[in-house]
Amino acid sequence: IPSEGLNILAVIIGFVLTAAVTQQIEKMLKIRWPSGRAVQIHDRHIQIVKRAKVEHEIDASQRVNVLLWRFKITRRSRVPKGWYMIACALEQDDHYVPVYTFISPADFDALKANPHFPLLQSKKEMKADSGYSDMRLAGEQRRLHTAENIRWMDGAEMTTEDFKTFLRSLQEQFPQWMPSVI
Repeated sequence: IPSEGLNILAVIIGFVLTAAVTQQIEKMLKIRWPSGRAVQIHDRHIQIVKRAKVEHEIDASQRVNVLLWRFKITRRSRVPKGWYMIACALEQDDHYVPVYTFISPADFDALKANPHFPLLQSKKEMKADSGYSDMRLAGEQRRLHTAENIRWMDGAEMTTEDFKTFLRSLQEQFPQWMPSVI
């Protein structure tokens, strides 16, 4: 290793060490530094609140559209490849309360909720199927893609247990619009 000029090996080792240290620090911060966001279910409304400020709200006494979907994680990030992201978005007059969790395939199968969480098709799959014979399916996928975009930007991530509790609470409190899914 020459001592003059740019040492490429040192630069590569520096990048690798920085990435490893950053990843470990991020894990510790997520445990110790809560987001300050909470999902609240009241008699008349459901809210996503951040530090006592309402970010999203749905009037539970009015008509609510429940959107449920899932997709498989294809790249490894902080969630193992092959796991599912499952989501529930409550929609009312173009306002959404999106919540989601990540779940292993075995745990998802144990829920027996497969028919209630349709697989979100990628935009490539939708273009390949551009001769949709079923317009209802095309409309459903369009609504799910809209909800997925909102989930990506404003969704509230929960643990799997909290997500199950959220769904059960909605089913118990609002059976008029919340289907029994788990």
